[in-house]
Amino acid sequence: MEYSSNPYPYRQQPAPVPAAPRQDPAVRARRSLFFTGNVLGLGFLGYLLMSLLFGVVLQSSQRLYDMYTNQPFYTYLLEIIYSYMCVGLPFLFVYLILKRTRVHKDTVLPYGRPYSAGEAAALVPAALAVCFLGSIAANYLAYYADAAGFGFVSYYEALKPEELPEGVSGVVVLTLRSALVPALMEEFAFRGVILQTLRKYGDWFAIVCSAVLFGAVHGNLTQLPFAIVAGLALGYCAVVTGSLRTGIVVHFLNNFVSVIVAVVSARAGDGAGAVVSNFIVYAVIAVGVVVAVAYLVRKPNALRLRPCGVPGVRGKGRALFLAPVLLAALIWLGWYAINDIQPVAEWFGRLLS
Repeated sequence: MEYSSNPYPYRQQPAPVPAAPRQDPAVRARRSLFFTGNVLGLGFLGYLLMSLLFGVVLQSSQRLYDMYTNQPFYTYLLEIIYSYMCVGLPFLFVYLILKRTRVHKDTVLPYGRPYSAGEAAALVPAALAVCFLGSIAANYLAYYADAAGFGFVSYYEALKPEELPEGVSGVVVLTLRSALVPALMEEFAFRGVILQTLRKYGDWFAIVCSAVLFGAVHGNLTQLPFAIVAGLALGYCAVVTGSLRTGIVVHFLNNFVSVIVAVVSARAGDGAGAVVSNFIVYAVIAVGVVVAVAYLVRKPNALRLRPCGVPGVRGKGRALFLAPVLLAALIWLGWYAINDIQPVAEWFGRLLS
């Protein structure tokens, strides 16, 4: 006699529910990239909104506005606060959000020692040379754009002599504003939060995307090409050495040259400043090229980095950059960049007047 496992055979048992098909890992990766792009976009929108807030606060107090526009010491001091408020805070907020998600909960900011002190020491002059070459190329681009009648407003402003605060305290605050604080805040945001978040989709993908976003955030056409080139070198340093310290050092030294040139120009004239600038830039390029060649000869596979953790993922760039929040921020930044073209800026000025 056969016995049924069902103690109540007269009751109809529900049909078994088929297991849901597993989602393709490549599709899942693109969806996580789309989500990541929206969260990163919050950082850029936060930067833009905090910049507007900073301007409103300055305009709301006549005394504060006069200090900012007429006293270089307070100008630089307020711009230090600007860096922390407009770059540091929004991307700290983004990092805290990402750490609470299942996809990015293991993302860490590598502030520890580099994997190899010798490799980091070799990459510093090499990356610095790349930054200087990018700066030279950007200057030529701005120069030829001016010759063609499409000069950049930011280029003309950069040619104006910078008024410096007096005394040792003035040089210190200038160094903090122009070299140290930007190196700390921008490396935290771009080679820290952005690059480290994107590394699971491929190291070169993360380096290139963070460099493009680094260029875009500058919001002007003079710095955009330089920032992209510099971002590639800084991102490579962060990935290969396993530490943000390397990029911070390179970023600081790159900006510190402008501090030296500004101080020399203020004390000895623009001619002396140009001589010092050319000497430093071309000496560093010469040393950096030699070091880079030696590094690549010793490590022929140095440019082969870790691929995406999920093979076969296509359309990663579209998934990231077409995320609506990030796309909205990039359109906003693109508007600033378009208005950096002098004929366009003049046309909009006449239109609004």
